[in-house]
Amino acid sequence: MSRADSVVATLDLTLGAALDRWQGRAALATGPAVLPGATFAAAKGDVDFAGTAAGTSGKADIAAETVRTAEGRARRVAIAGSYRLGQTIAFEGRVRAAGAAVAPRRLAGVEALQGSAAGSPVAPLVDAAVQAATRAAKGFAADAVIAVQQRGGRGEAVLSRLALASASGARISLDGGEGLRFAWPGAGASGGGVTLDTTLATQGGGLPQARIALAQARPGAPVRGVATVAPYVVDGARLVVTPVRFSATPGGATAITTRVTLDGPIGSGGKDRVEGLSMPIDARWDGNTRLVVNTGCTPLAVQRLAVSGLVLDPARLSLCPIDGALVQTDRGRLRGGARIAAAALSGRLGRTPLTLNASGATLRLADRGFAIDGVQTRIGAPERVTRLDFATITGRMTAQGIAGAFTGGAGQIGNVPLLLNEAAGDWTLIGGALALDGTMAVSDAAATARFKPVAARGVSLSLVGGTITAAGTLFEPVSSTKVADVTLVHALSTGIGRADLLVPGIVFAKDALQPEALTPLTFGVIADVNGSVSGDGHIAWTPDGVTSTGVFRTAGTDLAAAFGPVTGIATEIRFTDLLNLQSAPGQVATIRTLNPGIPVSDGTIRYQTLPGARVQVEGGAWPFAGGSLTLDPTLLDFSAQSERRMTFHIANMAADQFLQQFDFKNLDATGIFDGVLPMIFDETGGRIEGGDLRVRPGGGTLAYVGDLSQKDLGIWANIAFQALKSLRYQSLRVGMNGPLAGEMVTDVRFAGISQGEGAKSNFIVRRLQKLPFVFNIRIKAPFRGLLDSAQSFYDPKRLIERNLPALIQQQSAPPSPGPAVPAAPSIQPAESRIVP
Repeated sequence: MSRADSVVATLDLTLGAALDRWQGRAALATGPAVLPGATFAAAKGDVDFAGTAAGTSGKADIAAETVRTAEGRARRVAIAGSYRLGQTIAFEGRVRAAGAAVAPRRLAGVEALQGSAAGSPVAPLVDAAVQAATRAAKGFAADAVIAVQQRGGRGEAVLSRLALASASGARISLDGGEGLRFAWPGAGASGGGVTLDTTLATQGGGLPQARIALAQARPGAPVRGVATVAPYVVDGARLVVTPVRFSATPGGATAITTRVTLDGPIGSGGKDRVEGLSMPIDARWDGNTRLVVNTGCTPLAVQRLAVSGLVLDPARLSLCPIDGALVQTDRGRLRGGARIAAAALSGRLGRTPLTLNASGATLRLADRGFAIDGVQTRIGAPERVTRLDFATITGRMTAQGIAGAFTGGAGQIGNVPLLLNEAAGDWTLIGGALALDGTMAVSDAAATARFKPVAARGVSLSLVGGTITAAGTLFEPVSSTKVADVTLVHALSTGIGRADLLVPGIVFAKDALQPEALTPLTFGVIADVNGSVSGDGHIAWTPDGVTSTGVFRTAGTDLAAAFGPVTGIATEIRFTDLLNLQSAPGQVATIRTLNPGIPVSDGTIRYQTLPGARVQVEGGAWPFAGGSLTLDPTLLDFSAQSERRMTFHIANMAADQFLQQFDFKNLDATGIFDGVLPMIFDETGGRIEGGDLRVRPGGGTLAYVGDLSQKDLGIWANIAFQALKSLRYQSLRVGMNGPLAGEMVTDVRFAGISQGEGAKSNFIVRRLQKLPFVFNIRIKAPFRGLLDSAQSFYDPKRLIERNLPALIQQQSAPPSPGPAVPAAPSIQPAESRIVP
């Protein structure tokens, strides 16, 4: 339905004499009008005409103000050209529009693309193109050349040229070929429709400069074209495309193929970007809001990728789509992504060389996230490379940089002799600074481990400007005992760094934490440690090697060692090679008690620890029974099962003070002894070989000072004991051989025997003293049992109390048949003979 208000027409008409011809001019003016699909506020114009009954033709120049349609609006639309009316209705002329704009609802789909590629390299290009198209569509002028013809119900309209000029500077033109044709039913071979044969060009106003050749075989057939696009450069982003070939159906669905080469920023930091990103494009546009790019695997080449200080060298990869396509956009939502097979990349982090291998990776566009599997990273020059490997790395690109998490981490920093493994935690890469926070295990990098793996917790590691700094706390993993606080600095460019360890105090206790939980070097060397260790260590490295120092101390520590129990160890040891446990010579340890078979107290040992679980004993000294006990220099090797020899020297030992140590209350002795006790320790225990104690010239005495009566011994035994309870000897020598924990063979040699003070004499005794007696006694008994046997020898009461009940029981028992078999004596009989 059409309606117009205030229609005014001024007619100037001339008729032929026969009224068979006419010509004239009409001036038209209307008020507001409503037409099918359009409205306008007013219209006016002139129409020239001339004709006969066969037809009329002329020129028309009509303009309408404030025109509105469903597709847009215009401040003014003017039509000027020639027309013909008759059996054929035709018009050829120009249509101009000023102050035109596309309807907002038609722009909604385009405007929705704004920001859809944020953070990606194409973001500046997409945003610029969307803004340019939007600005151009909101205010432009149009100039079109058209031709319309209809005859017998069939018609055809041809748009041979179109020029759009926006106030934004954008220019769009359609020109050449047969133009855009529209035929209504019956005019075309296919019964009507649109055909295209023209060239579309764009330029200016922020739009890409392009020429697009359009062709259509027939109405209803796909529109095919080839676009030649100049490099599109916006805010540091650059897009270069090979000729773009496309095909669009009349419904708007469009297929596009080309190869693009892209330079552009990543994120919003301004320093991160990709250059020379090149890949073929196979895109599908639904003509409305949905764009799908590359639904199959696609080769990708990149010349340079810089992300947060990480710069990758030229590389080639194969991208296979996830979520249906590499890229999908729909109403402003970005989806899609890529799965990458095994890849090998190289580059640098800051100024530091880097290689990165991965078994696979996934990139998601919806959340700008990614996951990389089987990562193997090498940072630094080959001679000082830092190795960081991860089972998985996940991350997400943010406005600030990249952040994510990692699992299954392992590696080694430069030539630091520490291995990192079981690492897991979070990471960020922002502004060229890599930061990791998490937990890991730390183990020895040496072929033969010097310490057992420890758990590192609260670890923070950063890589800024080519320098790695790290800090964390080490724990024994089973008991969660704190071992040390660690800080580390490493320069990737020079391979120089250091690590500092602070040990506030490790407490060892029996049935709790023991040193072998921290190091295998103490296993089989010491046990049952009860005490604490504190100190600090420092490890430094360069490409030429590693040095390590430290000072550790303990006070009042008790332990069991291969050479016997030790209590009250106090020492401060200065290591010149901490990693190999080598100290400076002349270390001093004070020991409250040491019992390698003979207990000694308040000693001092000078020593040096050496690599390979060895200890160089420089000497030891103890006060002992009024004299001294000294230890010869010796090398103790605990790296393997072998003999360890320790030779003790006894000097100026007073017999009475020696006996007091063993609580011989009823036995008194005099004499000064010197001697040597060579001891050998191995996996079977300790033993004495060639032990020798000798009294100094002048001899000494042995005397029983306890109470003993005739009732205890009987008449004859008492007479003998009273005569021999005090003896003086001129020489006494004790030889010792045998295991400390087994049967010791002790040879005792007495010479120059005479009665001592307090012994009773008689005729027989006085005659015997004139004989040159030498007593050779061999005793075989456990070493510590030997001391008890000696006390029993000089204290018969102990023998009586121990053996009398068994003797009475034996005498009361009925005689057994057969010859009696004598019991083997626990102490071998003494062997005596006359010697010169």
